[in-house]
Amino acid sequence: PSLKKAFATDETIHSTAATAAATGQDSAVDVIKSPLDDREYLALTLDNGLRVLLCSDPSTTEAAVAMDVHVGACSDPKEVPGLAHFTEHMLFLGTKQYPQENSFEAFLSNNGGSSNAFTDSENTVYYFDMEGEAKNKLSEGLKRFGSFFSDPLFTEAATGRELNAIESENKKNLQSDTFRLYQIAKSRANSDHPFSK
Repeated sequence: PSLKKAFATDETIHSTAATAAATGQDSAVDVIKSPLDDREYLALTLDNGLRVLLCSDPSTTEAAVAMDVHVGACSDPKEVPGLAHFTEHMLFLGTKQYPQENSFEAFLSNNGGSSNAFTDSENTVYYFDMEGEAKNKLSEGLKRFGSFFSDPLFTEAATGRELNAIESENKKNLQSDTFRLYQIAKSRANSDHPFSK
């Protein structure tokens, strides 16, 4: 089945894709791809402004999801360096609907999956993969993942622990030549530019 038809009936997609499929209107954007690429793509914008790219690959049984939040280290307030990276860590540690800290990781582990994230200068990217055969399992994975962004908990207990984890990560990075070169580039940037933080 086409992506539009598949997602028009999925409970977790209350979006432009479902509306477009149901009404016959096509609000999706054409995706340019290689002639040798046999995957099917659908690009669209949800009612809330979120831009989505769906890809169907008939050669795999795995499902993967990524979310790029256009906020990174350059967006950190001067008085709170590392805020974007801290937020990245905290979103994995419980939500209103799924308050157990390891709930998402346990769910993914039980369904052949994993997750991770990274914070860059201008973006923070969160992603996961899992077995994609059971439709309702992927739907549950999407609900759990979505709750990171709508209802994170930011508990006091996790806050202190994650600050220590980030500090440990930073100490490890200080030994990396790549990280050192990055810091040199930042130190040479205009001090009024966010990249210099």
